[in-house]
Formats: sequence, structure tokens, C-alpha cells
Amino acid sequence: MKVVKVEVWKQIEYDTRYQVSNYGRFRKKNLKNGYRYLKPFRKHKRSIYVVKIRDKEFVRSRLVANAFIRKLLPEDRVYHKNKLEFDNYYRNLIIISLEELGKRTGYISRSKRVVEVKDNEIVRSWRSTRQASKELYISRQTVGDYCNNKVSKKMYNLMWEDDYFDKVLPSFSWEHKKKRHNNNTNVISLNNDNVNRK
Repeated sequence: MKVVKVEVWKQIEYDTRYQVSNYGRFRKKNLKNGYRYLKPFRKHKRSIYVVKIRDKEFVRSRLVANAFIRKLLPEDRVYHKNKLEFDNYYRNLIIISLEELGKRTGYISRSKRVVEVKDNEIVRSWRSTRQASKELYISRQTVGDYCNNKVSKKMYNLMWEDDYFDKVLPSFSWEHKKKRHNNNTNVISLNNDNVNRK
């Protein structure tokens, strides 16, 4: 029996002019020319892909999971079954806890990347606390304390890179903006049983 490829689109709640598909593609509705397709990109050479929706950047996999698996909570993490970050087909994604994510990916890196943030944007990044401390002329302990919010008055606004993508780029904090672009209420529904991957 031949399996038919079906791509289903759903509106993105943050701005309903934009849509996400079960294959992880994005497009914006244009009244004059139909749709304009958006190209996700890597943020500061990370393996995580983001896409810009109007005035904000969102993690691509979280948008897909939120639309086609279930509504995500802030503490939820999205994991790629085949370990390929660019493959955001919804059946390649599972929602797990931060603890479970650590168990699955802890072997990948022994050090945590550090970033400096200004106006919600990364201005500098380092592959480890050692590298950051060397360039900033502060101790590794101080770098870690800054990233863990143990210091009230910081010389630098440092964060763990993972925390930046989870906290500074919140994927689903759009409730106060929904009314502005919510004129079109016809959201496509998805029946998982009827969507097959070729």
C-alpha cells in the first residue's frame, strides 16, 4: 500500500498570520501573493534552529511540538529521536523533562557554554567557564555564580547558553498579544492517524 505524504498546517498563536507545518516548515500569509516561506537559522552557530515570527525568535522544534503534540509547559524540553536537530517532523519529536534530557545528552559535552546578554541578545559567547573567565579577568567560580544568579550586582550579565534559549526566548508567552492578530479563527485540526510520513 502506497503511503501518501500529507503536510498539515496550523496557525501560530503568537501571530496567526504565520503557520507551522507537521514537517517543521514555516510560512507567512500574504494577502497579495499567497504565502511567503520562512527559512529557520542557527543562532550563534548552535545546533538549535530558530525562526523569526514577527518581532521574536522561537525555537523551531518547540513550535512544532506545541502545535502537533501538545501545549508545552515552560519546563518541558523537546528531544529529537534521531538526534538530527534539523529534522523537525513532528513524529521525530518527543517531549521530555530537563532531567531526562540530561540523561540523553549529557555525554555530548562536558562543559557548558556561557553567553553575555544585553537587551535580550547574545553579544559574546564562550565554550566554557574557563574561556569566559580568561577573557573577562574573573574567576571560573564567579562566572558560574553569575550564570546561576548567585550574585545580585554583576559586572557582566552572563547566562548558561541553554538558559538563554529557554528563558530569554520564551516560546509560548504570547497570551497578552493574541487579540491583536486573532481575526482569523479557522485553525486547522490534526488527526494523527491520518497524517503519514512518506
